[in-house]
Amino acid sequence: MISPAKAPRKTDIPPGFELMPPFGPFHQLSGPIYVKKTEDGFTIGLLVEEKHRNAGQMVHGGMLAMLADTACTWASKHSRQPVRRVLTSHLSVGFTGNAVPGDWLEARVQVVKSGRRVVFSNCFIWSREKCIAHATAQFQVIGEETE
Repeated sequence: MISPAKAPRKTDIPPGFELMPPFGPFHQLSGPIYVKKTEDGFTIGLLVEEKHRNAGQMVHGGMLAMLADTACTWASKHSRQPVRRVLTSHLSVGFTGNAVPGDWLEARVQVVKSGRRVVFSNCFIWSREKCIAHATAQFQVIGEETE
């Protein structure tokens, strides 16, 4: 978990975003991550911190892949009621730009098909009004969500 001195200030987070509950220990280390319900589904947000960068001073590609996977997972499991537990069975990420500490990232997801056993989704990650990554994902539906 990040120290309070380095925690994002509420003024750094755009309106409408709420703290997303972490999926587990990895997300606690990677976050905080934010979520906003939109007309088209969900947008997942992240304020890039020093811990997210690579040696080249930009956000690490693995961090963008994690954000895409998290965003697609959240949107896929909430794609119908009751909320479903899903497991990533395929994730493909392409990088088209970069971001640096202090940038706000938004992962916007479109659920393409939410079947009984499989969910397909697309994700585009935006920074400073530019698309910096895109992903396609497939999820296995494994049952109802337990909170």
